[in-house]
Amino acid sequence: MNVPSLGSRLQSRLPIKRWQLVGGVAFIVVVVLIVSLFVLRQRPPANPASTQGLCAPTATASAAATVTVGMVPPGVTQPVTLPPGEPQVVATVNGASLYAEDLELRVAGALANHKQALQQAPPGGLPPNLLATLQETPNQMRHDALTQMIQECLLLQEGNRLGLTASRSAAQAMARQQLQLIQSLPASDQARVSFEAYLHANQLTEQTFLTDPRILSGYRATLTMVAVKQHIVKGLPPNESPTAGVNAYVQQLWQRGTVHVYLPAQLGW
Repeated sequence: MNVPSLGSRLQSRLPIKRWQLVGGVAFIVVVVLIVSLFVLRQRPPANPASTQGLCAPTATASAAATVTVGMVPPGVTQPVTLPPGEPQVVATVNGASLYAEDLELRVAGALANHKQALQQAPPGGLPPNLLATLQETPNQMRHDALTQMIQECLLLQEGNRLGLTASRSAAQAMARQQLQLIQSLPASDQARVSFEAYLHANQLTEQTFLTDPRILSGYRATLTMVAVKQHIVKGLPPNESPTAGVNAYVQQLWQRGTVHVYLPAQLGW
């Protein structure tokens, strides 16, 4: 089975200037937040604070009846419209279901970001590789987004297996730290404007941002994946690239696991 590498085409083109994705390092905070919170809509286990609920085997999650609502990026309205022929469950990873609504939220968010970047770029000023990324078709974005969702799920499951799941207190500390960073920016800074738009889109305030279960679950997932990657890198030979090592590790998780993709070819897979 040909398993996609951990870095999607979009991730492989990350070195960019401030104006290309608006807001430089501070904007990356918002991007990481938004991306990490497009966490797979799943039935959570009895402990709602556990990251296992974000991506867990069905047997673990089957007892609960509620569904965690996905977060919405600025400029995207809910409910998202599923393309004709797209199943509700687009993939399963070791029994955990990945849902079409979450996939389409990611695609819609990427389309909105790409459109904004193209509008703000100076004429003829974009490097060819970045321009190619920003002009990707929805199907290309859908393929990349689903690949990333599967990889994230594998990393979260591995974090649970290794006992590296982040704590709620660590998630709260990260949320507080990033909120303070945003608050330190001028009101006109694009990163702060984008963050406030994100709060509005999800009916949050700066106060509820720090306590909302969806936010904290997203941060726990992010911290857990970071911990797993650090664990992988520590075990690599001195001469091996960290990126290559993490890619290979995730490929092995994919190959050893039971991953089924139900997204049809006409929608990008």
